[in-house]
Amino acid sequence: MARKRFAAGQRSTSAVHLLVWLVLGIGIGAVAGFIFMGTVHTMLASRGADHYGSAPVAGASTKPPAGTIHILMTSNGSPYQNYQTRILLGTYEIIKGMPGGERHVGITRILHRTKPDILMEIIDTFHATPLQPACDGWCNYPVSDRGNAMRQFFDSLPSTPDRIKGEWLYMIESDYVFMKPLGIPSTPPEGYAGWAFPFNYINPIAVPNEMQKLSPGVDVKSIPPTGPAPIVLSLQDWIKVTPSWERLTAAIEADTEVRDRLGWVREMYAFSLALVETGIKVELRSEGQSPFIAHLPGQAGLGEAHAFHYTLCTIYKTMDGGDAWGFDKRFYTEPQHALELTRIPPMPEFEAGKYKFVEGPPVTLEMHNAIKQMIDQINKGMDLAAPLPEAAKARAF
Repeated sequence: MARKRFAAGQRSTSAVHLLVWLVLGIGIGAVAGFIFMGTVHTMLASRGADHYGSAPVAGASTKPPAGTIHILMTSNGSPYQNYQTRILLGTYEIIKGMPGGERHVGITRILHRTKPDILMEIIDTFHATPLQPACDGWCNYPVSDRGNAMRQFFDSLPSTPDRIKGEWLYMIESDYVFMKPLGIPSTPPEGYAGWAFPFNYINPIAVPNEMQKLSPGVDVKSIPPTGPAPIVLSLQDWIKVTPSWERLTAAIEADTEVRDRLGWVREMYAFSLALVETGIKVELRSEGQSPFIAHLPGQAGLGEAHAFHYTLCTIYKTMDGGDAWGFDKRFYTEPQHALELTRIPPMPEFEAGKYKFVEGPPVTLEMHNAIKQMIDQINKGMDLAAPLPEAAKARAF
């Protein structure tokens, strides 16, 4: 009997021990699960904040003043782009001193290049890792790196929260000549998240199959005919749209048929499609009414724009085909051009019926005066360009 009682007591004690260990196990598991799920939630929340956040950059010491504008631009650090960027920075200094210039509070360059270039000391630069290292020298399509470089930049902001100085982020190209401060209101029209520029060579309706292949089910008619520059969005909307822009750019580059069909503006299509995918609507005003850019000689003057975009050539010929005068950004592609800015030669005096553009149309007085206005500003920008340190010059070759 004693043996039986002992055995029963042993079973009773074992049961108690088992119950204790079971409770402890459940408790430890619950705590571990809480910690694990909390960690996962934190990781996901952190990733979402980097790519899709709607709040200001965490850790920023101050909120940017309402209506202020911070300019962003991308570059692969080539002599071609550095020549343009030095001119742009000079004209930026000019407009900051004009009425309304106080809204322009910062400018940052996103450099996608394997090594530093000659402008590191004269412009705030975020150095991104390039997708195409060959573009340090020459590559076929360096702008396909742009979406990826911008995503790297936005991912970096939590560690540099005060880098963004303005409420609005304005993406530009390096071949702009600023003539006056950007004249947008402090807030976009109702129903819009920002402002952009309509390009007449971006026509999604003409390439419906490619648009559907890239984004199945998309309403092609809803795709805006724009691109990543010029455009003004909030930081939160830039963070929201950039992953789609990066992904669509990569998808285009990976598809030979789509890449060839969309041509040299394919990355602009990627951005336009990304706007639709992320539900970001932008106001578009036609050229001449747009607050952004004017193209010469495509337009007869600045209009409502604040900058000239010299993507087109302005080359004068005599009516019998002789060389008369010319400026084209494609003339300036060598390291020496970026190192030593040389003023554009004076234009000839206007004479009715004497000159035509290299494409054929005659040079009108209105067009001549607009080009002279742009060239004068380019030369002023060169005069104001910050000198390059000797260490920077050594990186040019």
